[in-house]
Amino acid sequence: MTLLRRLAIRAARELARRPEVRAKAKETLTNATRVFNEEVKPRSKDAWRDAQPDIEHAKARLKRFTQKLRDKYRKGRDGK
Repeated sequence: MTLLRRLAIRAARELARRPEVRAKAKETLTNATRVFNEEVKPRSKDAWRDAQPDIEHAKARLKRFTQKLRDKYRKGRDGK
């Protein structure tokens, strides 16, 4: 494993020395940032906003279920 790690580090250093590779990396990072900010982030915000009512509904149902379960448990415990 250490051999593979060393080879990967050495390859990364060699690539970092080449200006055309650095320029391509910068271009790729710029494009990735743009896509994230213009497409991924807005879609995830919309999905989160759309999911909120379902989450709140599930939360309320879970609270009702636990309340009923707790009341049933207490009633059974107190009856003995």
